Amino acid sequence: MNWLPVVLGILILSGLCLWWLFINLFRSSQELSQALERIANGDYKPVILTGRSILDTQSKHLRVIAETLTRQKNLLSEEEFSISMILGSMTDGIVLTGADQRIRLVNKAAEEMFGLTGAVAGLPLAEVVRSHEILTLTSVVSSTGALQRGELTLGIPGRSESRRLIVIAAKLGAAGGKDSGGLLFVLHDVTRLRELEDLRREFVANVSHEFRTPLSVINGYLETLEETDVSKEMVRKSVAVMRRHSDRLNRLIEDLLIISRMEEKGVRLEKENADPVPILHFVVQQMEREILKRGIEVVFETPAGLPLVSLDPYHIELAFSNLLANAIRHGTDPVGGGKVCISTSLQGNELQISFRDKGPGIPLHHQEHLFERFYRVAGDRARQSGGTGLGLSIVKNIAVAHNGRVSVESKPGDGACFSIFLPLSRTESSAHSLSRESARSPRSRPNV
Repeated sequence: MNWLPVVLGILILSGLCLWWLFINLFRSSQELSQALERIANGDYKPVILTGRSILDTQSKHLRVIAETLTRQKNLLSEEEFSISMILGSMTDGIVLTGADQRIRLVNKAAEEMFGLTGAVAGLPLAEVVRSHEILTLTSVVSSTGALQRGELTLGIPGRSESRRLIVIAAKLGAAGGKDSGGLLFVLHDVTRLRELEDLRREFVANVSHEFRTPLSVINGYLETLEETDVSKEMVRKSVAVMRRHSDRLNRLIEDLLIISRMEEKGVRLEKENADPVPILHFVVQQMEREILKRGIEVVFETPAGLPLVSLDPYHIELAFSNLLANAIRHGTDPVGGGKVCISTSLQGNELQISFRDKGPGIPLHHQEHLFERFYRVAGDRARQSGGTGLGLSIVKNIAVAHNGRVSVESKPGDGACFSIFLPLSRTESSAHSLSRESARSPRSRPNV
């Protein structure tokens, strides 16, 4: 029997099997290698190998790994987006640093607080946040690990105001309770709160002072009246002075109640479409005694045909009374005489009512504070005139409640003009807009 063909056949068959095995193993290994390289580069797309392979089990495991990594990546992206949205929408500032005290994260609120522009991640904290208080907190927290709290004042970039911040500094822990060395700073803006506290203290001090002065005068005259040898003239004088200061106390209490209700509950209006000119005449009539006593001439410049205004007659009367009283007290000659001009004019969709006096005028640096409570330009002289320091603040509250505004124009030595602007009623505003449009539009030519 000739075994040579059999042996050659076996050798050829073995070579083909080895070749087939080599080709499949090489191709599968190459595909697996490419898939591993892709996964290592962050591409977690599904691993799909062509054909069947002796490495099918390994390829399935690799496919599961890629799918798991894809899910983890999506979860991390969602969590990162959520954290980014939360930090971005927070009103409190957040600053994170690493163990080397270099910034790792700053949210939008913190950027605005410190006036930061551009990327600051990776920069030293001391270089970005130039605040002695924060650097002190950083040192204490890093050395002790205890939570620290402080307050600091920062200037607002490009503005003269400052911002008050409460800063809470804490050390960050790592997994397993280990110390990561990083720091977390939470910054809470308390500027408005501190301003309100200052206003409250100032308000209490002002009210105490306003009550103390007339009460001291009244007590002084009461002690005088307690004496046995007081003349009738002295009694008459004492009663007159005490009555004057008692009236002043009543006005102060009334104004305090009015402005307290306005600022606490808002101004409750009962509006109607009305002409403010009759209200102006009524206010002048109500103050006629004071006007005649001071020898003041009140002049009206109120053209006919002005549109109606949506207003609350009671509150507008109160505003006009305060503006007229202000012009009489501070805009005329203390000895007597003077002139107050009350005018009305149309300014766009607003009606301007102005009270112009011929007084000494108001320095420019005082004008922006005139509508604040208890603010006085001339100090004691203004107090002696009988004002409470609340009238213009009441006027402003009433104007704002009517969706209007107030203004003052004055030059030292040339009097002052206080104006209140009230929006026209809707029907009058629409008619006024239409009339302006028709006045601007060219008339069409008739057909020839």
